[in-house]
Amino acid sequence: MADIISKVSLGALQGILWRSLQVRGQWGVYDSKMRQVGDPSIFTGILGNIIEGLGVGSTYSTDSVEFLKEMTVSDFPVERGGFASYNKVEAPAAPSVKLCLQGTESQRTAFLNAIDQACKSTDLYSVVTPEVTYKDYSIERYDYSRRAQRGATLLIVTLNLKEVRQVSAQFTTTQKIKDPKDTGATPQADTGKVQPKVPDASTLRKGIEKFGSIF
Repeated sequence: MADIISKVSLGALQGILWRSLQVRGQWGVYDSKMRQVGDPSIFTGILGNIIEGLGVGSTYSTDSVEFLKEMTVSDFPVERGGFASYNKVEAPAAPSVKLCLQGTESQRTAFLNAIDQACKSTDLYSVVTPEVTYKDYSIERYDYSRRAQRGATLLIVTLNLKEVRQVSAQFTTTQKIKDPKDTGATPQADTGKVQPKVPDASTLRKGIEKFGSIF
């Protein structure tokens, strides 16, 4: 009996180490803390990992990663119906990652909630593959399907991401032109607060006469 328990424990430990070093370390969508999006170990803890290692708990895997990179060539028309190319613009990359989870109802609910929160947030994620890691991507859309042929407890979720390029604002100071040729081209200058002026006597007299005629 003790030998059986030790073999089961060793098998569970080997399963946990193999998944952490092989599968989860090479494929998937990760946040800034290197936690995989929708990973059931995040909301099940150590006990969930042990149960999963025994083959009793949930099964989580990355089914596929599809990467799309597009470069747009700008053209302009020329004589006789021809055209000429003058520039090439790099469009944001749009990878697609498919995640699979098979588990209990509570595990599937937590998995879908985690995917939904990641899609609604403004956080940036990394798409990790064995060869290349793509950083700074936002989850734009997700969809999932459940089919009777694959089992009622299996969820297949597809994440559609888009590249977000980080830019910093740059400011420049303009030099004031002295004595421009056209006086109307002089930029407006802020001279501070303007004090109100006292109207002259003629203006006051006109105002008194006007209000006096009304009353």
